[in-house]
Amino acid sequence: MPDARREDLGRMLRAWRMARDPGLLPGPVPFRGHRSYLTQLDMALLLGVSERWYRALERGEERGYAREMIAGVARILDLSAHQARALYRGTGHQPPRQRDAAARPDAALLDLLHQQRRVSWICDQAWDVVAANAVAARHCPWLVHADANAMTWAFSPEARYQLRDWDTKWAAPLLGRLRLAWQRWPDNERLDEVVRTVRREPGVAELWDRTADGRGSADDEPRPMYFPLVAPDPVAVRITAYGRFGDTALRWLVLTPVDSSVTFP
Repeated sequence: MPDARREDLGRMLRAWRMARDPGLLPGPVPFRGHRSYLTQLDMALLLGVSERWYRALERGEERGYAREMIAGVARILDLSAHQARALYRGTGHQPPRQRDAAARPDAALLDLLHQQRRVSWICDQAWDVVAANAVAARHCPWLVHADANAMTWAFSPEARYQLRDWDTKWAAPLLGRLRLAWQRWPDNERLDEVVRTVRREPGVAELWDRTADGRGSADDEPRPMYFPLVAPDPVAVRITAYGRFGDTALRWLVLTPVDSSVTFP
């Protein structure tokens, strides 16, 4: 017997999709014509699933949808906190921790984010990822995972595959950024949680003590990253941070290849 609640969630999801402006979602979807809404095929391509699989979600079918897929739907459709919670619970997942409303990017900042043809995302003070563009989803898929955090990922074992020369190029500069933020915002409980999580990673507590002077944390220093869809060898990139005037709640980060001929497909 069909689940009426799930079917109703599917109807709401369809309405949210139809209300989403495709112009805010550059590639990899080959938008055709001048449609003012996203199709089910568009959503499937953006999520990396089959059209049949996404269609089942809107039909209210129970298929054990991965949390990462639901997080992707919420991000692509720019769902409100209430809408996202309904989608998570309706598909059998615990909603992610609700972020401070003040740390939600406005439409203008999101528009700039999605115009970028480079890996780009927006973080709050604790480095929780609040938005990421389609290029980031394609080349750094961890950015669109549920509850993605740039710092906890960067110090996880799996990060070493993409962050090349991690010991010499990445670890100390990132710890420098993290510990300065930790001192700057002592009342941010989430940031305190991130610091504890990072320090629990093997070898990080010792590295934290050895790098107390913050040397090697220059923001403009090129660092090697591996992008399998871009080049067979690591690419030297610079990380640039931007922010809204007078606003310290959010930072907008962009990965820029040192070699201007390198592009992100």
